[in-house]
Amino acid sequence: MNAFPIIDADGHVTETLGSLKKYLKEEYRSRPLMTSEAWDRSFSGTLGKRNEDPKVQLADMDLDGIDIQVVFPTHLSLNAERETDVATDIARAYNDWLAAFCAHDPDRLKGVAMVALQDINAAIREVRRATEELGLVGVMMPTNVRDQDIGKREFWPFYEAVEQLGIGLALHGGIRAAERMTGRFDSFISVHSLAFPFECMAAITGLIFAGVPEKFPKLRIAALEACCGWVPFLMDRLDEEFEKRSKEAPLLKRKPSEYMAGENFFYAFELEESTVPYVIERIGPEKLLYSSDYPHWDTSWPNTVKMFQERQDISDEHKRQIAWENPQRFYGFKAVVNGL
Repeated sequence: MNAFPIIDADGHVTETLGSLKKYLKEEYRSRPLMTSEAWDRSFSGTLGKRNEDPKVQLADMDLDGIDIQVVFPTHLSLNAERETDVATDIARAYNDWLAAFCAHDPDRLKGVAMVALQDINAAIREVRRATEELGLVGVMMPTNVRDQDIGKREFWPFYEAVEQLGIGLALHGGIRAAERMTGRFDSFISVHSLAFPFECMAAITGLIFAGVPEKFPKLRIAALEACCGWVPFLMDRLDEEFEKRSKEAPLLKRKPSEYMAGENFFYAFELEESTVPYVIERIGPEKLLYSSDYPHWDTSWPNTVKMFQERQDISDEHKRQIAWENPQRFYGFKAVVNGL
């Protein structure tokens, strides 16, 4: 038994085209939509598992000790999609499918919406529909859109809408998002080591120097599945650049590090990441999020909660903040588990 309830701030579901088909417009149902890749992530299925059954998801959560899970996709990645209408329809179809998935137990399964930012107005309409009508609790933000900096002003109306909705903006990098950044490597181990943290670092750099956290002071932003040890480094690096070239970031009224360590930025960490205590010392425990990354090939399921709880370098008080209080503040929902 856990000393306090556990909220997994970043779990996944293994959505398939077969499941999404009935939600897509008819003209898109017979065409290929999920781009295959050359990497054998799971060593031909020997690592992780695939699941898109909510009953299995809940049973696996019980096995690990997870009370509530925030659910992200696995295969879908719309940031590079060239056909705007197709991307927009995939986002709508996925959100409908995910809402039905989470409806099996809405108190425990909390879905995060997908949008296609190739069409900003359509993305705004979709995030409003997904949260206000479907009950999803956040929105997944790619770390780049068609390889473009997400700090650009063209995306600001979307940030304004997310801020008004009071939901979390979840930056979720990945290998597809970092194709140009990691294109020099010919091994998965090299690509996977850098893709996720580097993409989130690039995204946050763009957002901060563009002035997004100053322009939208209530917008909550999280960097997920990207470790956290780089956070102090990036704080110092951006501060140094800002000290010398502040004219290139005219909207900022504070140091970049002050935004990154502020109440509206959150960071997930790896369960065995040795730098977590130092990050807590630098920015506080209220900025960190626990995640299982279930059911991916590199998850430690069904032992993620055990690994987190057994860490001796994080206090029990901080563990409670990280796994119970912080995800509620970031996503903006109120959870009730066993009367707590």
